[in-house]
Amino acid sequence: MGKGVKEWIAGSILFSVIAALALGAYTRNSLWKDEIGLWKDCVRKAPVKERPHHNLGYAYYEAGQWEEARKEFERALALNPGYTLSLYNLGLVFYREGRVREAIDCYQRALSLKDPPPETYFNLGLAYHQGGLYPEAIKAYEALLKIRPDYENAYNNLGLAYHRSKRWGPAIRCFHEELNRNPENPYPHLYLGDLYYELRNYPEALLHFRKALANPHLSGAERAQRIVLSIEGASKPSRGRGKRGIS
Repeated sequence: MGKGVKEWIAGSILFSVIAALALGAYTRNSLWKDEIGLWKDCVRKAPVKERPHHNLGYAYYEAGQWEEARKEFERALALNPGYTLSLYNLGLVFYREGRVREAIDCYQRALSLKDPPPETYFNLGLAYHQGGLYPEAIKAYEALLKIRPDYENAYNNLGLAYHRSKRWGPAIRCFHEELNRNPENPYPHLYLGDLYYELRNYPEALLHFRKALANPHLSGAERAQRIVLSIEGASKPSRGRGKRGIS
């Protein structure tokens, strides 16, 4: 075999190898561009491992495909019932779907397992609040604050649960604590305004509504609603908070 023929064969082989590698890289890159496609590929290659199912579920969740996300988290849990993050994320899906009781059950089960994320307490409190279970919501937020006293909006949500329970004093203290920790947050002022308005203490309500409205981060809908309440409150005499017994 001549030297030229050998070089041609070697070149052909090298070209074939390069082409195969390039095709593989292109295929893999196209999968990486799409998280769902990537993790579907991983599930196809490792169908009995919980993590690919979990990550595919998370990709579906991020895409707003709740039903598909739920199926993948359930598949991950069928493979590993102690997979804390899948339980937590399944709770998020149920909450998004309006299935509050199922969400509560998932969060409770996640908290009984090893190393649940602190967010579990926060979202459990949200689910309890959504279900009208305000004492339980208070316990969830208090448990969160024991381990993460700096958790943003935890004092706000605890204050809202106290407010719903008609426990005015603890609610006010929680909103002020949130303000102490996050003075740029407009929502403690908003919630204090709502609370004082309910108590017919209109001067205090107006004071906090105005502070909230001065914050550019307040949403348009909330801004409009509180402007209406501010106008109404300005035209009413105050009964004073002592009339309703804050404790």
